[in-house]
This record gives sequence, structure tokens and C-alpha cells, in this order.
Amino acid sequence: MDVASDRMNRDHASKLRVVKDMRERSALRELSNMQAKRRAAVLAVEQALQELASAKEYRARVEAALYEQLVSFDALSVAELDCRRHLVLDRLAAKIDSTRQTIDDGQRAQAQAEAAVSEKRAHWTKCSTATHKWEQIERDVMRAADTDSEVAAEMEADDEVVLRSRGFRPQLAGASI
Repeated sequence: MDVASDRMNRDHASKLRVVKDMRERSALRELSNMQAKRRAAVLAVEQALQELASAKEYRARVEAALYEQLVSFDALSVAELDCRRHLVLDRLAAKIDSTRQTIDDGQRAQAQAEAAVSEKRAHWTKCSTATHKWEQIERDVMRAADTDSEVAAEMEADDEVVLRSRGFRPQLAGASI
């Protein structure tokens, strides 16, 4: 919004700058919230990756222990151990698949949070730019008002000098006309 600073008064410029400042603070709060959500998504993905690594390590240990048991028992118990091994490994595989799904979900949430942070950062940048613009306009309006006051005071002083030089005396305050 292009505004000529000489067409505004101080109060109006100040109020508009305050509005822009409030919008900037709001945008900064939104950006901060989105960054917090992004950090939470990153932490969730990291935690899921750690859980996946732990589940894989646990599966490897259990599988090794089951194979040791298979090797040490006779043929009749081998069938039972093999069945048990399949059940245990299937459960572990399901846990690993679930953890992988959690990682995928977390990565999608992280990507969405990154996009939201980027959007909020762009919005905050626009608001910040507008705030700085209105601060400049307010300064220009104040400078213009001060200049107008100075010019008016100089004109009044010049008028008084001209009147004195022509022999007119200014009326004293309270004197009747």
C-alpha cells in the first residue's frame, strides 16, 4: 500500500504502524509455533529410527537364540521350536513393519511442518517489511508535521517583524480591541 506521508496525520500513521506491528508479532508467534511442530516431528522420526534399530537388533538376538535351541534339541522338539521360531519372528517382523510405518508417517509430518514453517516465515517477512515501512512513514509524517510547525512559526515571526516595521504594535494579551 503506497501512502504519501504528507497526506497523513501523526495519529493515523501511528495507529497504522501499531496495527502492522501487531500483525508482525502475530506472524512471528505463528512461525515459532510451526518451528516447534517441526522440531517435534524431527524428534518423532529420530525416536522411531532408534526404535527400528532396537527392534532389528532384538530380532537378530532372538533369531540367533532360537537357532541355537534348534541345533541343540532332538528331531521331535525341532518341529516345535521351528513353529515357535516362526511365531516369534513373525511378531518381530510385524513390530518392525509398524515402526517403519511410524517412520514414514513421521517423515511426512516433518515435510509438512517444513512447508508450514517456510510459509509462516514468508508471511512473517512480509509483515516485518510492512512494519518497517510504516515506521518510516510515521517518521516521515512526524518530520513533515515538525517542518509544518517550524514554517508556521517562522511565518508568524516574519509577519510580526513586518508589522513592527510598519509601526503596528501587537495587542497585549487581555487588552480589548
